[in-house]
Amino acid sequence: MLNVRNLDDQSYEEIVKAAVGRLPWLCPEWTDHNAHDPGITVLELMAWYKELQQYHMNQLTGALRRKLLKLAGITCHPAAPARCAVEVKPQDSARPAGARLRTAEGIPFELEEPIPARRLAVARVCVLQGERVTDVGRMLAERRITFQPFGGAENGQARLRMGISGWTEGPLRLWFDVEKPEGVPRNPFSGPEQVPRVLRWRCEGAVDTRVLLDGTHALSQSGYVTLEPAGGWPCGAEELRWLELTLEDPGCEEAVRLSGITAGRYQAVQRETWARSRTFRAQAGPDWRVLLEDAQARESELAVFLRDGEGWRQTGQWSAVLRPEGRWIAVDASSAVQDGEDNVLMLSLDPLHLHSLHFDAKGLPGETLRLDLEGRTVLTGRFSFLCETLDRDGVVRPMLWRCVEDLASWGPRDRVFVYDPLRETVTFGDGAHGALLRRGEGAVLAADMTLSQGSGGNIPGGCGLCFEEDGVPVSHGPAGGGADQESPEEAQDRLLCLLSDTCKCTCAEDYERLARATPGLRTAAARAIPAYDPEEPAGRACVPTVTVVVVPAGAGERPMPDRRFLSAVQRQMDRYRPIGTQVRVVGPVYVEVSVSAALRTGESGLEEPAAGAVREWLEGMGIGGVLRVSDVQAALQAIPGVLQVRETELYCSAPGCIRRGEGELVLPRRAIPRLGKLRVSWIPPGAV
Repeated sequence: MLNVRNLDDQSYEEIVKAAVGRLPWLCPEWTDHNAHDPGITVLELMAWYKELQQYHMNQLTGALRRKLLKLAGITCHPAAPARCAVEVKPQDSARPAGARLRTAEGIPFELEEPIPARRLAVARVCVLQGERVTDVGRMLAERRITFQPFGGAENGQARLRMGISGWTEGPLRLWFDVEKPEGVPRNPFSGPEQVPRVLRWRCEGAVDTRVLLDGTHALSQSGYVTLEPAGGWPCGAEELRWLELTLEDPGCEEAVRLSGITAGRYQAVQRETWARSRTFRAQAGPDWRVLLEDAQARESELAVFLRDGEGWRQTGQWSAVLRPEGRWIAVDASSAVQDGEDNVLMLSLDPLHLHSLHFDAKGLPGETLRLDLEGRTVLTGRFSFLCETLDRDGVVRPMLWRCVEDLASWGPRDRVFVYDPLRETVTFGDGAHGALLRRGEGAVLAADMTLSQGSGGNIPGGCGLCFEEDGVPVSHGPAGGGADQESPEEAQDRLLCLLSDTCKCTCAEDYERLARATPGLRTAAARAIPAYDPEEPAGRACVPTVTVVVVPAGAGERPMPDRRFLSAVQRQMDRYRPIGTQVRVVGPVYVEVSVSAALRTGESGLEEPAAGAVREWLEGMGIGGVLRVSDVQAALQAIPGVLQVRETELYCSAPGCIRRGEGELVLPRRAIPRLGKLRVSWIPPGAV
């Protein structure tokens, strides 16, 4: 272990005393060591300064903590905006991407995608169970309900049919509200191709139906499903186009339960764009045009730059025209260089915050500019400035500068800066680490600046979200995912958690923990059995082997893993197992345990409580182990009204189950006990 040195180990009085004590050896002629002597005053000043330096040297600052964490491969997570889904009505107006919304408390949101004028609608939702047809669309519209689209069909396989109106061509995108199952939560999926069940989508009348994107992972979580019918999609009954969904392989986990299906849901993000840059590759000509389909560009002040043979320069030879589809920009690009790279740069600046987007520069080393963000945080993923910069040829040109984590690893010509969210400042380089700013009025202009409230944007659903343009309200779900920038102390705690959590299988507990953490699965239980091979006759492994028994969090009393489930856990184990050890992933073996007991009680009707108590005790035993008579007696004794438990015995006829003389049952290693028969006899309270 490394010992932490205390650099602040002297007080002011101790420093002065040590310095005065050396004066007779250093300067024998100096005999007056009293406080009125000017030399003593200077010595006391130096002692105060030394004490101050010791204190600062002994502090672990945030900047130093970040650098130490970076050596360990840990960087602080930046701030992240919250996201939510808004649902518009079929008669609502079209909206461009970036259209602003605001809650009743004034929290701003922006549409992440445009809302088209012509939209699809889910007109009918039906569940087919054999010959029975249930219209659940009307019930979903009237009140919030949940239903199983693939619930038990009596005379055939259950199917989900949806009638779509408004489709003409192109992909079809639907949002599915999937209810989270109770119990074990699902681990995050490792990729879009991982699914716990197999579904078949079919657009009736189309040649083929291609699944372009399934964000639900086969209806395992809420999200979008994007489909594309090939060869046309004709109308069917009720002048609707019908989409049919069939469950081909149910898997071994929970049954699908839905609470909503819609085609009018769009994503919104809690942010406010003050500046945004766009680059284009324009053909040389006097009337080059581009359409900006963005709400922020429609309402903002524009600054246009062309790149000619000498570099970027601002131009005023452009015009703008507002159209319903966006803002058309016409630029005289006759002088734009044609080298195959971007040669047009457009900055759209929020007119309400122009005073916070222009800065004067003094050209000093390590210059710091203070931002006026009104308590919000800049999202550093897209944060840049356009600054007057001295180029290598000695000419001053506008160039883009980007935000980095720190300046220590950058050279004297790198156009970078750092951002401090606590002080709301940006700091540029000193000429050695990061380039110097060029002095001048308005020399710094924000090119990309997007603000967010971080964790303050995580709002519940139904907070009165309305469009700023016309005040039209929209319904929305809860916003989540917003986070403030991680502090060095929080990053240090995360590092300690990572160090205490190994990703290698060194003991049985590691195998079990990593098996339960398999991506995309809901694993109810896992048990690692070293030196056991179920494929050997006696169970003894000839080579180093660990058998991992896994149980899915499925429906019913006896869930069994299917091939897909076992393969996923096997890949997880092969990834983390030692090289010389083989791992076998298998399912459990359910065994029936019969229980007989005599209960002394003065009440009647305790059969069901007794069966429930024994069943709950058996379910809590896990995989393998020993069943003891004293444990079942304690479970029965806890039933209200039971005075005494006598003559208790356990029975099990499964292969490999051993009964000891004390009445205990030793279960096989892969066995999970379930209640078979329960025989209970009743003893009156007064009987001997």
